[in-house]
Amino acid sequence: MVRRPRTVQVPPGATTVRIPAQRGAKNAPPVVVLVSEPASSWSSRLARAAGGWAWHHRAAWAPTAYAVLAYVLAAIVHVIAPWMVFVLAPAAPVPLLAWWWTRVKQPERTGEHPGRLLTAAVLAVLATAWAAALVHCGPLAVALAWSWVGLTVVVQVFWLVVRRSK
Repeated sequence: MVRRPRTVQVPPGATTVRIPAQRGAKNAPPVVVLVSEPASSWSSRLARAAGGWAWHHRAAWAPTAYAVLAYVLAAIVHVIAPWMVFVLAPAAPVPLLAWWWTRVKQPERTGEHPGRLLTAAVLAVLATAWAAALVHCGPLAVALAWSWVGLTVVVQVFWLVVRRSK
């Protein structure tokens, strides 16, 4: 058995970052990353602070991230498969129909706040209809871009209000 040294020689002026051993690698040596100079510029500090803030609040900003992803995916689908509008448009009322079905057939499943479910269903219908329109018209349609901004703001506010009121 070869014994590895516990310490690693680091050149002067270098910064080390130790990455802990991963699961399943019990006897693997630690990974050490050498960085030539410490990241102390204002831009790196600002990027680190913004990244830390975004990571800390990632659940609160999930609707905005999904909205950006939906815009990009709808733009790609517009280019690759514009026929998907014939799938998205009929699928738009499905969340509202699911809410109605649950309300009629299983009213006990709606919980204490049925208005929240109705609001979520209406927002899902609007988002699906918007995606169908974007797939049909393209990502450069100004009216659809502004409706995306408005819908994103409404969904983000709804998300924050529902999360705080639990």
